[in-house]
Amino acid sequence: MTQVNKISNLISYNPSTSSSTEKLITLAAGCYWGVEHHYRKHFGNKLKNIVVGFANGNEETKTSDDSITYKRVTNGDTGFAEVVQIHYDTKDVSLNNLLSFFFRLHDPTTQNRQGGDVGTQYRSGIFASDENDLKEAQKIKQEWQPKWGNKITTEVELLRNFYDADEYHQKYLIKNPEGYACPAHYIRDL
Repeated sequence: MTQVNKISNLISYNPSTSSSTEKLITLAAGCYWGVEHHYRKHFGNKLKNIVVGFANGNEETKTSDDSITYKRVTNGDTGFAEVVQIHYDTKDVSLNNLLSFFFRLHDPTTQNRQGGDVGTQYRSGIFASDENDLKEAQKIKQEWQPKWGNKITTEVELLRNFYDADEYHQKYLIKNPEGYACPAHYIRDL
């Protein structure tokens, strides 16, 4: 049996050896290019690292360790979501800060879509790395429900798996400032 990836190969984080204040959260909020760009712009160097990839899909669809690709995921048959994986230190930024930004950045009430991007890969999700963060994320989601008319569809689960997107997709809007950015990604006044 092959080992299931949960942490990006591009992030130097190990829950058993990293500082107790270092954490990892994985977020799905539509097209990962815009989500990554907004988090980088808003939080800057308060984040230790942020990468884009795919999470919480069906491992059975994987034919090899490098078979979870953008092309496969956008076919819609893998169950994977486009995500950003954020490595942060709670001394610099809290999970509440990161998730409050998450609920303002996208529309968490639309099932499997953000703007014109449609499919299960564009669903809204919070994938926690441990039980404590899972409970906190569930609590924060409930606090945001009234602000979105009690219609939030965001799934909140433990992170089951994660695969890095190709280098082409990492920091995409930094490398391609005129590239596609989902118009549904903007900071809402809530």
